[in-house]
Amino acid sequence: MLAAFGIILIVAGAIVTFAVDTTVNGLDLQALGYILMGGGALALLAAAIQAAGWASMRNTKMHTERHVSADGQHYVEDTRAA
Repeated sequence: MLAAFGIILIVAGAIVTFAVDTTVNGLDLQALGYILMGGGALALLAAAIQAAGWASMRNTKMHTERHVSADGQHYVEDTRAA
């Protein structure tokens, strides 16, 4: 969702910066276009960071070992990421 929003912002900013020839009093359209493209780039960066976090959570496997004492009354569990 965030990646799609970033792409939309980049495309809209490029259109405003490079394709619009009109002038508006009190508004610099080129600056607005660059701001939109920068916001789109930040959204894509945030989406990449979020995707990397999801990928690392998905690949984490846990390994648990249970060791029982010789008398059978006590046990110790050892859990670690494999």
